[in-house]
Amino acid sequence: MVEFIDIEVPPDALLRQLGKDPRLIPYGGANFGMPLDLIEPNPNRSIPNDRFFVRSNGPVPVLDPNAWRLSISGAVAKPQFLSMADLQRLPRQTIESFLECAGNGRTRFDPVPPGTPWRNDAIGNAFWTGVTLADVLDLADAQPETIDMVCQGADFPEMRRGLPLAAARSPDVLVVWEMNGKPLPVAHGGPVRLLVPGWAGIASTKWLVGLEAIDRPFDGFWNTDNYVFWDETGAALRPIAEMPPKSIIVAPEDGTAVATGLVAIAGWAWSGYGRIARVEVSTDGGCSWRNAEVDHGGRRSWRRWEAPWHAEPGVYRLLARATDERGLTQPLDASWNAKGYQMNGIHQITVRVDP
Repeated sequence: MVEFIDIEVPPDALLRQLGKDPRLIPYGGANFGMPLDLIEPNPNRSIPNDRFFVRSNGPVPVLDPNAWRLSISGAVAKPQFLSMADLQRLPRQTIESFLECAGNGRTRFDPVPPGTPWRNDAIGNAFWTGVTLADVLDLADAQPETIDMVCQGADFPEMRRGLPLAAARSPDVLVVWEMNGKPLPVAHGGPVRLLVPGWAGIASTKWLVGLEAIDRPFDGFWNTDNYVFWDETGAALRPIAEMPPKSIIVAPEDGTAVATGLVAIAGWAWSGYGRIARVEVSTDGGCSWRNAEVDHGGRRSWRRWEAPWHAEPGVYRLLARATDERGLTQPLDASWNAKGYQMNGIHQITVRVDP
């Protein structure tokens, strides 16, 4: 029988149960944002596990790693029921990747769509260790007619999300049990979760317990209703998959004052479509742009950037925009949609420079 963490307790008590930093921002249930000022520059670009944002669509199960099993069923020649030891016999992989909720930045839309009112705080970067989903699927020998792999979470029976077989076989898609070199925390899907780098977090099923190969596109709620891009006319345009290029300014903070002289404008940038190639900064409200220095980063990770600014007294609107290796660039304004997904409009802040 699966046990569950009581998510109805006060936020500070829930944060303690989840082993989280008390400074995370509560949004109801097991949903906590990471304030931008908790992001500290470090050589690994990773967010400590206790500061990483938390997103849950329901209850939080507590699974015994020794009793945990992963079933693989459906259109497969050799159904499987794998233990943690079975997974760990496969070739181990570690990947550095960002993970972002599809609704990150939802409150920047006008009007603000319904849903968890994330600011820019539902994003993090970590090192994930596990095995490729392709290697796991090879054990079961998925049949040629397979279209989608339906991933089952242990949080509730309806938590089923379809992933196209072509995407599932990407060498970057992992079944993981470690986060930043430590056992995967319960809050992040431990003991085992899926990781689909670059895609919205909903694709990376937490508390993974089942994979079902089906011969058609999955038409469940989490693929055809929620996590779908619905436009202002009520038309469903596409399911949410890769996250678009985005950058955020973390220093200076919005609405603060800085002293005249040399100021470092800094932040982070990422894209689900590939490595960040360039970040540009404007200190005059977008009239002119110049390149920022960008760290080396990885193809699936976010990258830290910084630009020096010789600030003179006045009030300024600072902007940052990212371009990835495919040439995709942030728009000035993101396309409004009824669920508030994929907000990647250019981040803007206002600062005052004092004499």
